[in-house]
Amino acid sequence: MQIAKLHFPPEESCNTYVVGNHGRPCLVIDPGSNLNGCLDRYLDKAHSSLTAILLTNGHYDHITGLSSLRHQAPVYLGQGEEPFLTDPYLNLSKTWKENPLILDHIKPIPLFDGEEFTLNEIKIQIIATPFHTGGSVCYYLPEERVLFSGDTLFHLGIGRVDLPTGAHHKIESSLRKLLSLPPETKVYPGHGENTVLGNEFRYNEYLNCLFK
Repeated sequence: MQIAKLHFPPEESCNTYVVGNHGRPCLVIDPGSNLNGCLDRYLDKAHSSLTAILLTNGHYDHITGLSSLRHQAPVYLGQGEEPFLTDPYLNLSKTWKENPLILDHIKPIPLFDGEEFTLNEIKIQIIATPFHTGGSVCYYLPEERVLFSGDTLFHLGIGRVDLPTGAHHKIESSLRKLLSLPPETKVYPGHGENTVLGNEFRYNEYLNCLFK
């Protein structure tokens, strides 16, 4: 299974991941940008079709590409996060962008903590981590030992909690769920460089404070 890590302009867009072997159907995780059709062109070149779009949270830097993406597919989003698609105050586009982002044409499929399903023969487990936003989720691929952590876990950092629906008191319970994953799990975060879960529990000061 191939994982392409993409980062298109504008500067603040998140890491977008395209999961699937070249020339085959794929999954897209967090389409933060499709400026001038950049993501569409990549999909046209690299894959036969798009099976699903998986969102880790509803902030504008993770969903803006949905506004113009020509490739259509079911959209998956954590339970309770759907209002972010239509409320520019929740998705922060009203605060940080020139134009508010309203995606009222998208009806996402809600995801629940512990849910498991298979897309393109890839097994996916849902880990709800409701502290960055109330509906934030991570996607864990057990057979590949891969975690798409969104804004839950970064290399040597974690997501902020001072934005709408963020909850400081849910940080520990959310991150504790990651303790059960193999330490060799590869982590693909929403921003910044990739990491390995065991290294984060060893060197990430935020995790050290919680679990020392």
